Amino acid sequence: MSEIKTILDELHGWVWLGILLARVTVGSEFLLSGRGKLFVKQRREQMRQTLREAHIPLPEFNAVFVSGVEFVFGSLLIVGAATPLACFMLASVMVVAIVTTAARGIKASSPLGWLSEFFYLPEVLYLVILVWLFLSGPGWLSVDHLIGTAA
Repeated sequence: MSEIKTILDELHGWVWLGILLARVTVGSEFLLSGRGKLFVKQRREQMRQTLREAHIPLPEFNAVFVSGVEFVFGSLLIVGAATPLACFMLASVMVVAIVTTAARGIKASSPLGWLSEFFYLPEVLYLVILVWLFLSGPGWLSVDHLIGTAA
């Protein structure tokens, strides 16, 4: 039994790597998505159209606003700066996306089938990872950690 505890303790020492991979991967997805919507005309128009179809008010403004949130806070998440704020802002974007578009597209014949499809949505996975990062913190390889240890 003590060997299993030793192995588990050793694995726990590597938790920072999982946090780093999650932070960089999810942050990169948001950074690249926001970049495309901000700087590629076709992607920006696609975003506006999505917002119009979802009946989001001020689609012109919100297309730029949401894209900017994705770009700026995705960048911060990658480097682990202002991590709780970045997670909160990006999670807010995901909640709105889930409620206004993603969940509405689920066609299932039973509640269990609907739940299965819901958990399969990438927006839900991003939301879960962002909540985990919000609660766990950015890990030691982050700007937040450097600032925290410097103070």
